[in-house]
Amino acid sequence: MGSYEPVAALLRGLDVLHCLNERGPMAVGQIHDETGIAKPTVVRILETLTYAGYVMMQPGERRYAVTAKVLGLSNGYEAQSHLLSVAGPILERHRQAAGWPIELGIFDADAMVILDTSRAPGYLSVNTKPGSRVPLLRTALGRAYLAALPESELRMVLASLESKPGPDYDAARAPKALLSQLASTRKHGYAMADTESPLTNGRAVACAVVYQGRPVASVNVVVHMSAMPLAAFEREYGHSIKELAAEIGAAI
Repeated sequence: MGSYEPVAALLRGLDVLHCLNERGPMAVGQIHDETGIAKPTVVRILETLTYAGYVMMQPGERRYAVTAKVLGLSNGYEAQSHLLSVAGPILERHRQAAGWPIELGIFDADAMVILDTSRAPGYLSVNTKPGSRVPLLRTALGRAYLAALPESELRMVLASLESKPGPDYDAARAPKALLSQLASTRKHGYAMADTESPLTNGRAVACAVVYQGRPVASVNVVVHMSAMPLAAFEREYGHSIKELAAEIGAAI
C-alpha cells in the first residue's frame, strides 16, 4: 500500500483511456455506460486527453478515439517486445498445425493481458485482441501462470484479489479449492478451462512460459465447445501446449 491515497481524477482518466483503447471509437454516453463515470466528468476527461494529444474527436461525429500518441505509453515494455519477437514465429508455426486460435498473455496485477492472438473478431464469442484483459482466475491462461509462481508470490497475489468485487475474483475467496486446482495444474503441466466465463463458448488448455525458473507469460489453445469433448481436447492438445511453452521459453 502506498503512502498516499490514489489520485481519483487520474484513475478515472485512465479508465476512459483504457475504455477507448479497448473498445474503439465511442460517444460520451457509451463511455459513461461502460465506465460508470458521470457524463460531465467524461466530457472533461476527454477534453483533457484531447488537449494532451492522446484522444481526438472523429470528424463529423460525436465519437472519440485514441491517437497514435498512446503508442508512446508502451515504449518501456522492451521485455514484452523481445518476448513477442521471439514467440511470434513459433506461435505462427504452431497455429498452422493446430488449426485453432493460440494466444500469448502476460500477468498484470489482476488479469492476463493478451500480447498475441490469432482469434478472429467475434470468434468464440469474445473479441480478444492484443491489449485485451482476460480474467486471471477464470481462464486457463491465468491459472497456468499462477500455478507456476513460487508459493509465497502466489499467496500474495491471491490475497490481493480476495477483496475485489465480482465473479472474476470469487475463486480467491475459496482459496482451498483454488490451491487444489492449481496443484493439479502443476501436476499435469497445463491448465484447462471449459466455458467458465459467461462471455465465451470455448474450451482452452494453457501452459506457463518459464524463463530462468520463473513464469514470464502463458500460452493457450482455444477451441469451440462443439468441436470436441473436453477429454478429447485435453488428449489432443495437453502435450502439445507444453511443447509450445517450452519452445518459447528456450528461445527467450
